[in-house]
Amino acid sequence: MLNRIILMLALLLSYATARAYDFQAIADRHVLPTYRSLAERTAELDLAARAYCARPSDLALAHLQAGYRGAFLAWQGAQHLRFGPVQYLSREYRFELWPDERGAVGRHLGQLLDDPALLQADFDIGQKSVAVQGFSAMERLLFAGTPPDTTACRLVVAIAANLRDMADGIVGDWSTGDTPYIRYFADPAPGNPLFANKAELAGRLLNSLHTELELIITQKLARPLDKGLEKARGKRAEGWRSQTGLPAIAANLGACHALYRQAFAPELADASPHPQIEAAFAQARSTLEKLHMPLADAVSDPDQRALVEQLQAELSALKQLLARDLAAALGLSLGFNSLDGD
Repeated sequence: MLNRIILMLALLLSYATARAYDFQAIADRHVLPTYRSLAERTAELDLAARAYCARPSDLALAHLQAGYRGAFLAWQGAQHLRFGPVQYLSREYRFELWPDERGAVGRHLGQLLDDPALLQADFDIGQKSVAVQGFSAMERLLFAGTPPDTTACRLVVAIAANLRDMADGIVGDWSTGDTPYIRYFADPAPGNPLFANKAELAGRLLNSLHTELELIITQKLARPLDKGLEKARGKRAEGWRSQTGLPAIAANLGACHALYRQAFAPELADASPHPQIEAAFAQARSTLEKLHMPLADAVSDPDQRALVEQLQAELSALKQLLARDLAAALGLSLGFNSLDGD
């Protein structure tokens, strides 16, 4: 019996490894454009922050807030890539610390705004808590109801520069230097210190899709929904201050669909479960488009809440299709869910 199980596992591994999986194309057409977009949007945010803080005005603030939203949604479009250089130096948490179960962002932000070191020429945001280094802290500064003053501006400019530097660093780590990450990503094979075969890397990509959907279902939607209409907690929604909760989910879903189409759809052609997966993505997108309130408000509105719950159910069905049907069709294993350690 044990020998039969070992043989079946070996057959599955050889079946998955034998598939085409053009990882160079996946990097060139999906991964690198995603991170380059993040680098472009954070560079725009950096310029907008400097412009506002040099000469504050209502128009400059509106431009800065728009720059924030553009950069934040670019990050949401990259959030599903849960491996590689984004994990170097804890970048993924420095970009955004959410959910913030213990109120670390507000606590550390308040302490930093009262710290005289903030006004020093050698102030380095990279040496401070991850809670104040990224989008979570900047959202509080830009959408608090009052424009950032001189002290807050010091922090806004520092965070924007930090976001730009991290995004540039990811692009560089993927594509330049003596050992760019793309070298290992494009050619999984024995001797590759990161990916010993195609099945291992394909499983990592599938895990990224599955984990991102899990994050949307169990945190981005479940937290503000809570246990019923009367107990809805809209302010637990991601991006509730900037009203980016639903646009963020749309960016997440679009990025997951794009990765699925680039990495896995070619391996299935028109065979099952490809039509079902495409239909599930389309249905979730359709439901998302019917939501016309910010997520923080929608969870407390009976009709809109029903659509949020419908979206949650549809994404759960999509996640199941990926975890069960797609994994089985391609002979892949999901592996470790990084959310289990959060």
